[in-house]
Amino acid sequence: MIAIPAIDIMDGKCVQLVEGKPWSAKITIDDPVGVAKKWQSMGARRLHVIDLDAALSNGDNEKTISEMLGGIEIPIQVGGGIRDDSKAERMLRAGAAQIIVGTRAVTDIAWLRDITRRFPEQIIVAIDARGDDISIKGWSEQSGVGLMGYIGSIDDLPIFGVLYTNIAKEGKLAGIEVEPIQRIARATRKKLFVAGGISSMEDLDLISSTGAYGAILGMAIYKGKINMKDALERFG
Repeated sequence: MIAIPAIDIMDGKCVQLVEGKPWSAKITIDDPVGVAKKWQSMGARRLHVIDLDAALSNGDNEKTISEMLGGIEIPIQVGGGIRDDSKAERMLRAGAAQIIVGTRAVTDIAWLRDITRRFPEQIIVAIDARGDDISIKGWSEQSGVGLMGYIGSIDDLPIFGVLYTNIAKEGKLAGIEVEPIQRIARATRKKLFVAGGISSMEDLDLISSTGAYGAILGMAIYKGKINMKDALERFG
């Protein structure tokens, strides 16, 4: 398993939110590109970058993300508001190793099948859930789509991986809930990325024990609950 620093961008700044709520920003850093360079210099093998404004249909931070993609050598997976072919192509042309699709991937399986065939191994499907119900549109709406049934329905697609976020845990530094991670890991043959609630090295050990491919670290590394250097040395 690898530890992956998260850079969430809102209004051109690196932020960390609680449960994805825009008014709940707990961390605000003015220079997201500088943050990316910091994690790269520390030895990160991959970065996780999300455009929160685009996810919430409230503008975008494409210029900042393009600058980041042009100045960082390690792979970057980019998500947030990627709901059509033109934006998907734009992000991949700009240098994203993979793009993360959520809302439309859940609501339009035909589109997901098409885009994964066009860009095999370049798509990560984001599954953001409260309990067994997948959320969409920047976590602002419930989709009515069940978590486990959906995972089974996409396992035959040529996707790079699946990103599971436990929204109820996100940003609270309260520890993970391992049972749903174990269920998902058993249900998919794809690379599994995990986010939400990670707050200690013990959490990382638990995630690693499920067979997950990567753990996305956000609030914990910005608040100093987890030392990123230590995490990278153990889960580089």
